Amino acid sequence: MSWFSHAAQPVQTETEAFWYLNLTSEQQAAYDKLLEHLKETRGLHKGHDDRFTLLRFLKARQWDVHRAAAMYQNMVKWRIEQHADHLYETFMFPEREEVLRYYPHFYHNTDKYGRPIYIELLGQTDPSKILEATTLDRLMHYHVCDVENLMRRILPACSVLAGRPIITKSVILDMKGVSMKTFGSAAQKILKTAITIDQDYYCETLGQMFIVNTPTVFRVIWAVVNPLLEERTRRKIVILGSDFLPTITQLVPLERLPTCLGGSSEVPEGLVSIGPWMDVQLSPSPAASAAAASPAATASVTDLQKGAKGARDGEDQDGTAAACGNGGDGGGGHSDLTSVDVKATTMIGPAPGLHQSATAPGRLARLGDEEEV
Repeated sequence: MSWFSHAAQPVQTETEAFWYLNLTSEQQAAYDKLLEHLKETRGLHKGHDDRFTLLRFLKARQWDVHRAAAMYQNMVKWRIEQHADHLYETFMFPEREEVLRYYPHFYHNTDKYGRPIYIELLGQTDPSKILEATTLDRLMHYHVCDVENLMRRILPACSVLAGRPIITKSVILDMKGVSMKTFGSAAQKILKTAITIDQDYYCETLGQMFIVNTPTVFRVIWAVVNPLLEERTRRKIVILGSDFLPTITQLVPLERLPTCLGGSSEVPEGLVSIGPWMDVQLSPSPAASAAAASPAATASVTDLQKGAKGARDGEDQDGTAAACGNGGDGGGGHSDLTSVDVKATTMIGPAPGLHQSATAPGRLARLGDEEEV
């Protein structure tokens, strides 16, 4: 984490952003051991047994296999107890429009690495009003469903568009207008609960976070928030004042930033989330390869191949291109491809080197992964 200053701050490099495609031999060995351990103990959880999920838990525990396994098993236990899959499929949140009035948040475009950008306008937030509109339990259920949607739909679609796996998001928190009144007991209760869920059960989904327009009172707020964050999370946070554009535009071009943050991209009425992933529909289809060969798809397929080539070449250089077995998230003999409907006109397959997860609909895996039977 860097504290705000008037000088532009460094942002993540491409290598840092795509750490999961640039493993060292020691990290690959840790992955192999974790996978073997979870297979032997029958600890792999359907839909969360892909290579990138296991790598996220390893990174969250500094590549310590035993600690990563314990964290992964706690995640599995939590998902079962919370009926997370059923929640995602059935949860309804009719109070969302009212909650948005007091808690403005939305996804808006992608950064230069193809990662979705999540934005919260915290200066316009009224936590006490949020908890009048809904309960903490329902708000957290909504939060879980939002993260599930990120994992199941947004990130896989971004992966197809980027031509390489995208497993993290960028975050911008706008503090303009925040006061200690904003950060009362209700806010702290909401924040603590959400941080616990994100860090423990959806670890390493944050790529980079910018906290902007930080007021003087933010130092007091940070003193409360800081102990709630693990060091791995703090390292991804850049704290900026009102002159944040020189730093943020290193990662997010002005034309992709919303106008409320000094960019030129309009935010739809009602804070509707927008991004290129909205024009992509993922669905398993044996006919995808045939559709990809159609004249209408040629340009799109070519673009994806170009985008993926660099990632594959980079992986080949450090020996990580051939992914090991991931307990169900794919297989060398898996023939189904992902159909992608772009603006409902172009049908294309997934980027080369990616295919549809066998156990997690919408999630993509790398070709060459061994399928667990």
